[in-house]
Order: sequence, then structure tokens, then C-alpha cells
Amino acid sequence: MLTVVIPTKNHGSYLEHLIANVIFAEKSPVTNLLICNDGSTDDTAAILAKFSGDKRIRVFHNEKSIGAISSVVMMYAHVKTPYMMFLASDDYFFPEKIAKLLDETIKNDAYVGFGKYVIEDGPQTIELNHGGWQARRQPGADEFCSILGFDHYTSFIVSIVKCAALPQYGANNSPWDLSLDRIVKADGLGEFRAQDWALALDIAKDFPDRFYFMDEYCGCFRKVASQLSSDETYVHTGRAAYEMATLILKHLQDYNLRKRIKDSEFFRNAVRNLFYAKAGQITEAAKQGHNFVEIYKPILLAADSLLINM
Repeated sequence: MLTVVIPTKNHGSYLEHLIANVIFAEKSPVTNLLICNDGSTDDTAAILAKFSGDKRIRVFHNEKSIGAISSVVMMYAHVKTPYMMFLASDDYFFPEKIAKLLDETIKNDAYVGFGKYVIEDGPQTIELNHGGWQARRQPGADEFCSILGFDHYTSFIVSIVKCAALPQYGANNSPWDLSLDRIVKADGLGEFRAQDWALALDIAKDFPDRFYFMDEYCGCFRKVASQLSSDETYVHTGRAAYEMATLILKHLQDYNLRKRIKDSEFFRNAVRNLFYAKAGQITEAAKQGHNFVEIYKPILLAADSLLINM
């Protein structure tokens, strides 16, 4: 019924507990696990070998890292269940809550069922109260407008997706739009970081009324040092604003999608405010650099013009 897909690299310290006590905990509804060791240099391979006799688990190994999204795309072709979850190997869900979420998703005939998540920051656990969870209740709201205006609040840590509702890109029917990677690669900063946000928008534009929100905490996002340093690069260089600008231009060139935003002053302002907030985090030093001047700025200006004139 439910497959979890996990790309992992050098997260051996989390894996054994994640597989034994979360994915296949007594109250977990997960029936299958696909996990890819993406070029790890720690003890990941040895830990995964402990589960070699478990027929519910299929392990893939990449000799060299190909990245999280490419690993997921490779595994996606092997999903055989009607529902699936994408999970990072340093995050985790609460098994009994995901069991309830799956039941509610099926009962409500939803294509995406999602809950809330906490943030684990060292010894601290923070109960996130995402603005998007409230905004989606606005009169006249649809999920596309909410997700574009409030970022990716349908986090895949706590989301169950009906496979039949996923978009299909390219010859391998990838749910991920890998052309976004090609668009951003000129800056040398790697793959398109907001692929989860992009996927949520792709589903929401076609099925805005097929999302089910369970107002309960269902999982945990871990803050780790490598993410924090990576986020500094992503946010302050302008890459985050550039990626949002790319998504704005991808979707809002479609008049019908643009009209859904335009017809709501609340969401029109939300999209603008989020875009300007991301642009406002770019440092002055970054604005003098090659990536900003040659790559980001023209796209930021194009997205800004579209938002002003729509």
C-alpha cells in the first residue's frame, strides 16, 4: 500500500534506527522501502547489509554520488504500491501518525495527504507553526496559490502522495522536472534545491482540491551543520530567490494559473512578499558577483515584472 523512498549519503549514524524503529515500527503503515546508498564513504553499506534478508527492503548502491533527486528518480521506477513517501535519511516521521494520515488520505480520496512537522535543532525540539497551514484556510484559497505564496509547507517528511497523481517528465516519466537542474547549473552551485517545492506546485496546479491536511504533528526535520552551511550559500548568494523566480516564470506564464493568483489580493500579496523576502536576503557582496549579475538578475527582474503587471 505504501512505499517509502530514501536517498542517503553518509548518514549511517541514523539509518539503523530509522529503518527498524521508524519505517518498520510496529505501528507503521509502510509496506516497502526503497533506499539508495548514494556514494557514501561511512558505514552506510555495512548497516544496509544487515537488512539484506528483509524482502520488504530493496537497496540500491551508487559507486559515485549522483545526488538525492537523481537517486530518487532512479528508484521511482520500482515503486509498485499506490501510495508513496519521499524521505531524507536524516529526518523521520512518527509511525502512528503516518498510519492515521494514510487512513485519512484514502478516506478523503486525496492525492496528497500531509501533516505538520517539528524541527529538531540540537537538544531543542520546536513545534513549527507554518504560515501556509493557516493561509490555505483563507476564503477562496486553493492549494496552488497557497504553496506558491507560502513556500513548501506540504513537506515530504510528512506527506503521502498517490502515485497516479504525480506528474510525468521525460522518457523515464520522472515526477521531478529535471530541466530545472539544467537551468540553474550555470552558477556552479549544484542541482535545483527547491525540487520538493516544484513538485508540490506541479500537483497543486492540476489538483488544487485534492490535498488533505491533518492538523497534527507527524514528523521531524533535523537541522544539521552541513545543511546550515549549505543554506547560507543558497540564501545569501541569491540562488533561493533565483529558484523562486524560475518557478514564477514557469507557472505564471500560463494565464489561467496567473488569474488564480491575480483574483485573490491576499495570495497576490503573499507571492510578492515571499519573493521580495528571498531577494532581500541577498548580500551586497553577492550582488557584485558574476552569478548575480549575469545569471540571477535578469530572471529576478523578469519575475518581478510579471508580478507587478499581472
